[in-house]
Amino acid sequence: MTGPQREATRLLYKALHLGLSPTNDAEYRELLGKYRADGAFAESVQDAAIGMELMILDVSERGLIVAPSSRESRFSLRLTDLRQHLNGEQKVALAMAHMAISAVFFPTTDRLEDDAKTPLPATVGRFRDTLLSLVSRLAEADAPVDAAEELLPGWALLKRLPPVNPKAERASTNSVEGFVKLALKQMAEYGLVRLERESEDDAQALYTATHRLRVHLRELTLPRLFDLTRESVAI
Repeated sequence: MTGPQREATRLLYKALHLGLSPTNDAEYRELLGKYRADGAFAESVQDAAIGMELMILDVSERGLIVAPSSRESRFSLRLTDLRQHLNGEQKVALAMAHMAISAVFFPTTDRLEDDAKTPLPATVGRFRDTLLSLVSRLAEADAPVDAAEELLPGWALLKRLPPVNPKAERASTNSVEGFVKLALKQMAEYGLVRLERESEDDAQALYTATHRLRVHLRELTLPRLFDLTRESVAI
């Protein structure tokens, strides 16, 4: 493997390491600068990404953001990968919690598309209430039939659950808020959100979205489903 090839794969490794940031990693920062300044090196990185079944979504001083290029990619996250111990309806409910959280941070297309508009921090309680609003909307007769049917296992389960279960574990499947906490934990592990402030009252714990979440929503999310979720956000 030549020097440029090693550097290309090294940059992709850095991009896949969700805990790294160019701000505190000199090598990452140097390779990122080379990608942005050297067209030949950028092409080498893109070729290496293709070979790994990855696609480059965004490159900026914040870092290189990559995603699987196909469902068959080793890096692809499927619904079946969400919490292996969950059953089918619980996995759909968890996916809905992910969407509700994302919609709170980016309630409009303008806020999603404009990098200058920093998403406002939000609490667990806000995410929970948005998810409850989405469940109510899907259960109503005027909700889009295809979306309601597609998400039926999830919203039907959430509709049966209490909004909060004070006796449950901090993150569990025993309440709507529990699903929100599970989703937040997973999103934090993938570098999509960041805990800004803990609280003795779990509902008041404060989270912020990362640039990675913005890019993934902008490039990868199914617009119809995300738009439906955003309509449930209380502005």
